[in-house]
Formats: sequence, structure tokens, C-alpha cells
Amino acid sequence: MVRNVMDMNAHYGGLNAALLEEKKMVWVMNVVPVRARNTLPLILDRGFLGVLHDWCEPFPTYPRTYDMLHADGLLSLLTSERCGLMELFIEMDRILRPEGWVVLSDKLGLIELARSHATQIRWDARVIDLQNGSDQRLLVCQKPFLKR
Repeated sequence: MVRNVMDMNAHYGGLNAALLEEKKMVWVMNVVPVRARNTLPLILDRGFLGVLHDWCEPFPTYPRTYDMLHADGLLSLLTSERCGLMELFIEMDRILRPEGWVVLSDKLGLIELARSHATQIRWDARVIDLQNGSDQRLLVCQKPFLKR
């Protein structure tokens, strides 16, 4: 069961709105990366929760808080940052509950690199081709209950 969701690159809060529209009873934390366009005022105006955050730093939350992490385009945004993707994946592993889900959407090359990192921290990972003619792919991962 998914109760706590984090949208790591919330844009305008679209994931939150979609979950509400489908009448899903979840709590969503919308995060706007500090290097992205600041859309936090728009998210807050919609009545959603949200924060600005630098993903090169740890997120201020207890370990194992979230059941699902979602990020659309976050990997592209962070490729020019001072931190690496492995640091991001270690932070995601810290805040994700066992048996939690990660859904990433980005360009093929970055998704393949992310899949490599996900398997290094022993997550189950699968790349999905959206079949829309673009180089966008989805990476769907699940953190196992026990590390193998």
C-alpha cells in the first residue's frame, strides 16, 4: 500500500493533482530542486505541500519515510551538479521504505546509468520504453525487504 509519496522534481504538482483526481488517499511531498525554475509558489497556491531542496544535500526526513519516490527529468537536471547520481541513489535508498517503489522518467542514457546504480544498491530495476518515438524512458525500481 502506498501512503507517503515524494515527487522529487514536482514541476507544477501534476503527480499530486493526478493522485487526487483518482481519489488516491496518499500524502504527497512536492519537492522543487533549487536549480530548477522555482514553481513552489504555484504548488502552494494549489493547496499542495512543497519545499525547495538541493538534491546534493540530504533531505531532512526520517529514514524509511516514503513508500514511493517519483522524479520526472531530475536526472537531466542533476547531470551538471556537483554531486553524482550514486549519491542521489544512496539518499533515495535512505528515505525509501523496504518494498517501496521508485519511478524515474528521463532520457535513455541517463535511465540506463540510473538502472546501473539501482542494481548496485540491490534494487530490482526495469526500464520501460514509452513507445512514443522519443528517447524518454521510465525506470521502475523496487527496494527489496531484505538486501540479497
